[in-house]
Amino acid sequence: MYSDFLMALSRGHSDMRTVVLQPDRSTGDRLYGDLHQALDGSGVWRLRQTLSLTTSAEIIQLAVRACGALTLMRDVLIEDPDVRSDAYLRARADLWRENAHLREAMRKDLGMDGPPDPDVGQYRYPATS
Repeated sequence: MYSDFLMALSRGHSDMRTVVLQPDRSTGDRLYGDLHQALDGSGVWRLRQTLSLTTSAEIIQLAVRACGALTLMRDVLIEDPDVRSDAYLRARADLWRENAHLREAMRKDLGMDGPPDPDVGQYRYPATS
């Protein structure tokens, strides 16, 4: 379940990037719809609900925060569909930070020992936005 949820977060991000990186990308209401469809099509919402039935309150809270960061990214891309903009880069950093916290908690819940996830260290700090 954990890996499915993390992959859905990644897919939502990737699919939204694909929408805005298309040379003939849509605009206005069509862009709004395409970005919503990209995020909804990732399965993240269904899997988030499943997590709420199968895991601890801590992981549910972290999953909600990661979904919030992904939703904020979608809204940033609706407003300014530029993956090089400062707003997008801040939203991406926030998503990666929330994802890192979630992965770390999931690893702990699964009893993983050894060194921490190497990607987590650089995202342990509070948001900059």
